Amino acid sequence: QMRTTRKVSVWPVGLVGGRRYERPVVENGKVVGWYTGWRADRPFAIDMAGFAVSLQVILSHPKAVFKRRGSQPGMQESDFLKQITTVEELEPKASNCTKVLVWHTRTEKVNLANEPKYHLDTVNIEV
Repeated sequence: QMRTTRKVSVWPVGLVGGRRYERPVVENGKVVGWYTGWRADRPFAIDMAGFAVSLQVILSHPKAVFKRRGSQPGMQESDFLKQITTVEELEPKASNCTKVLVWHTRTEKVNLANEPKYHLDTVNIEV
């Protein structure tokens, strides 16, 4: 699905942020918010594994940088994406962000400390 990215596309990521998944919330084909366990107030409350950027966008924004240092913790994605797009321009993939096709995995036990006690998302996603 990344191949069809025109500018910047987004999708859910499984096993991230202390939850089973995090995802962009999509209404009528547009991203309108974020289902996340941490700082939903971020401009782009998304994990690094949850977006793709077309090469054309990278080439047309030569000063855009992904900072290893200088960003607040958890703000690297937002700091980068703010330089190249807006939330309104995001292209939802994975059936309007209702399917997990990417997992944020590590070689450690999964931590679901931020998983809500009761299902709070508007869709039921299998992880």
